[in-house]
Amino acid sequence: MQDLRYAVRTLSNSPSFTLVSLATLALGIGANTAIFSFVNGVLLKPLPYPDADRIVRVLEKPPLGDRNGISTLNYLDWRNQNTVFDYMAAQNGYSLTLSGSGDPIQLRSAVVSAHYFDIFKAPTILGRTFAEGEDEAGKSHVVVLSHATWESQFGADSKIVGRTIRLNGEPYTIIGVLAEQGAFDRSYSQIWTPLVFKPENMTRNFHWFGSFAKLKPGVTLEAARKQMDTIGARIAHDNPDSNKGWGVVVERFSDVAVDPDLKQSLYVLLAAVGMVLLISCANIANLTLVRGSAREREIAIRSALGGERTRIIQQFLTESVLLSVAGGLLGLALGYAGMAALKAAIPPFTIPAHAEIALDLRVLIFTLALSVLTGILFGLAPAIVTTRSNLAGIMKDRARNTSGGAGVYAAHRRRIADPQFFSHARSRPRV
Repeated sequence: MQDLRYAVRTLSNSPSFTLVSLATLALGIGANTAIFSFVNGVLLKPLPYPDADRIVRVLEKPPLGDRNGISTLNYLDWRNQNTVFDYMAAQNGYSLTLSGSGDPIQLRSAVVSAHYFDIFKAPTILGRTFAEGEDEAGKSHVVVLSHATWESQFGADSKIVGRTIRLNGEPYTIIGVLAEQGAFDRSYSQIWTPLVFKPENMTRNFHWFGSFAKLKPGVTLEAARKQMDTIGARIAHDNPDSNKGWGVVVERFSDVAVDPDLKQSLYVLLAAVGMVLLISCANIANLTLVRGSAREREIAIRSALGGERTRIIQQFLTESVLLSVAGGLLGLALGYAGMAALKAAIPPFTIPAHAEIALDLRVLIFTLALSVLTGILFGLAPAIVTTRSNLAGIMKDRARNTSGGAGVYAAHRRRIADPQFFSHARSRPRV
């Protein structure tokens, strides 16, 4: 507390240095806070789904590529022959036209298998999600709404479950509304309808959709890959015309949920704002070093009174960390504004639906730790350099200046005391 009080008094006595340093730190720390909030939301937070570590994406592997869409018959063989998944669900998407109440509106629709919502455990606030068999012909004219669509297109009608709407001119029954502020509420899709495999889709040559699955409890990713490779090899052996050289790709969803280009861009941005903060630290360290040279007399006196060098360095670091934490608080406000501005400027659906960008506890801890580290970084080197001053030389120079001034004063007094001083003064001609 003594060090803090002294640091506050010292910084208050140097308002120009303090204000310039606070502004520099606020900009550097604020930029890091804003970018880290995106890194945290997109890359560091776990996926917001129950048992997210068991969710996998399953695609086909072409002979000369990494991954590809799936054909209907291959998918059905995977689903029927595997013993490692609780559920498998196909997914595709297209637009549907909502009509019957006002002007027709295009809605982004995801068409999915019945067990899709069993994999991701999407909560509802009204009704339910798809049941077993509702992805079969004759039972598929049901629809689930996102919360945002329910509010914007249906006025948040609490009695909407069971209501019939027209999509592409055909009647669909609303069976549920998903919960607010979830990953599905931020997703590209506005409504969900069942995916029905039509007779013309029953082929192994048309690769047109993707799929997700949920591992059974206790089944490892390696075990799932091994079994799916066996099934894929069997299909390729039995159907060489369509499947020769084709295999199966099983990937943990958490590893592929973020586009690699977006991941690289976020890391580059984080490195860039980190360099900005390092430049800020270098500038403030130079200012601190100049300011420290003006405090040599203070350091010399404290050392002469028995102050240890480590104790003086501790005091200097207290000032630096206090200044940096104050700059971090200002930077937190700038970081929030920067985060909000970036969210507004980024094109829609650039950020994955599961990512929730916010100044949460992890971002606050990051900002605090960064502020303390920054204070130590720009304060330690100047403190060490400044306290290396030659105490004997400083005191000798001070004594010389003091004794020289005293000698001049004593000579002047002797001159005035001389009786001839005034006689000479009276004999001077007046002008």
